[in-house]
Amino acid sequence: MADNRSFESTLHDIVYSIDTGTGLKIIRVALYILLLLIIVMVFTATQFRGLKTEEAMDLCQLGRNISLQEGLVTKTVRPLTMWKIQQQNAAENPMLGNHPDLYNAPAYPALLSVGFKFFELIGVDPFDMPEGSRGVAMPAEQWIVLPLNHFFAILTGWILFSLGKRMFSREIGFLGMTIYYLSNLVWKDSISGLNLSMAIFFAVASFYMMVIAMLNKRDGESKLLWMTPYLFSILFAVMGFYTRFITACIVPGVALFAWLMTGRFRGGTRFALIFVFLYMMMISPWLIRNQQVCGNPIGMVGYKALAESPRFPDNTLDREYHPELSGSKVVSALKQKWVLNYSGEHSKVLPSMGGGILMALFLTTFFYHFVRPQVNYLRWGVGVSMLLMTLVAGFFSDSSIAMLHLFWPFVVLYGLAFFYILIDRLDLGVRLYNLGLKCLIVLLATLPFWLTLMPPHENHPYPPYHAPIIGRVAKMLNEREVLCTDMPWATAWYGDRVSILLPKDLDQFYEINDYKQYISGMYFTTITKNKPFVKQLLDGPEKSWLPIMSGRTPPDFPLKQGVSLNRQDQIFLSDRDRWSGRNANTEAAPE
Repeated sequence: MADNRSFESTLHDIVYSIDTGTGLKIIRVALYILLLLIIVMVFTATQFRGLKTEEAMDLCQLGRNISLQEGLVTKTVRPLTMWKIQQQNAAENPMLGNHPDLYNAPAYPALLSVGFKFFELIGVDPFDMPEGSRGVAMPAEQWIVLPLNHFFAILTGWILFSLGKRMFSREIGFLGMTIYYLSNLVWKDSISGLNLSMAIFFAVASFYMMVIAMLNKRDGESKLLWMTPYLFSILFAVMGFYTRFITACIVPGVALFAWLMTGRFRGGTRFALIFVFLYMMMISPWLIRNQQVCGNPIGMVGYKALAESPRFPDNTLDREYHPELSGSKVVSALKQKWVLNYSGEHSKVLPSMGGGILMALFLTTFFYHFVRPQVNYLRWGVGVSMLLMTLVAGFFSDSSIAMLHLFWPFVVLYGLAFFYILIDRLDLGVRLYNLGLKCLIVLLATLPFWLTLMPPHENHPYPPYHAPIIGRVAKMLNEREVLCTDMPWATAWYGDRVSILLPKDLDQFYEINDYKQYISGMYFTTITKNKPFVKQLLDGPEKSWLPIMSGRTPPDFPLKQGVSLNRQDQIFLSDRDRWSGRNANTEAAPE
């Protein structure tokens, strides 16, 4: 009888727990996680058709090189970096076989390399080339690149919930997390293959850890409880830098928050200074490495700022083997680029976050004084960092401007907090009205997400990227041979071949081929062939390449054998017939 009563009591406790206690919480959390995973899978299935940007492919091929224990070396070789590296050694060697990367931060490729290595250890080739016209993504993209980015996006949402719960209320934190997970920009960044999601996580985590550290110190907690998150805040900021350099813009904001929280005139300055000092100490190894490799502590970042400016449109600067730069021209190009970036398609980068409604509420909070001082201090820290990043990002590419998305979690929290204040001021009285307004703000903030899921969905990235064709072209060369192409990032990633970006003109090609590195193949795609005929190909900067693409090679041109690919869309030239029996003309990209 005792055993029966014990069994009945245990069963009753379990039923009670599931109905009202811990069990109910576990079920709710499990259902929320399940719904989140469904959202991620649906978005990925409808929007991802393969990598589409040169930067994403560049980062992925760096990860593979690291996994093969080659270090942070790249197979995407630019004439500009060849020139830069030649200047640093007496032999004027461009080091094509071990070409150091000078454009990208190392943390994201290093983490990708861990995933690549794991799959290789369990006997699965993550770089197996997809077959057929519909196969556009390698297993490495589907099972390593995307899950890694989704993981950091999900972690950022959890940080947002924890920050909202600590700064405002549990309800605001939960609602903010839900809006974040239903944000179009979050998952667009995640499926891009770029290092955005990872960099955003570390930046937001740095702010969050500093909030925890300063609140614990204010509340009189032990040194361990506030020093630990303080040090983690520095570590996360450093990891953000090693993921994407532009996250350095958060350092003034985090330091400002620490300074305000610890007393502006009561010794609080030392916490801000220690933060900045330790941050600089921990990023200095990378600056020293760049100085030794190319003579510049920031690598090629300065040249990257000049790219896509009116003076150097597209990637013309990267194609220059003998760049001619002067101070006045550089300043003029930077000014024009910044203005054009924000006056063109990026004019609504900040206002358009989440449909604009929460961004408007967030900006309004700068004219409102919250009761809790830490809320005001964090807002000013975030505001300073946002202004600084807006200023800096305008000099760089679309992906750098997309890094402004790291402030989206703060926009969500502050926008919701101010919205709740407005609801309280209305004093509607009826709870149903309050609930309806909260549902309305969620719907308006997440509307871009739902519209994105509706047809039509994303197309395949051809032209110009189609993995099977690129892989087949690259395999016509062996591992020791070098390819010259207008999309070296794609042939380096999908083909695993050292690939030189197409030089500015034929004379520079001859100089590289005759004196630096023999080039065994040349691969033209729609990147060059689809340029305006008269303005670019006939009388413009590409005129020296038009005869080559048309089959009228000069007598002294070393690559006289050629084959057309994918219904004349692409051309591959080589020193001999490397494609007979490969049926190169029959492979077609997806329509």
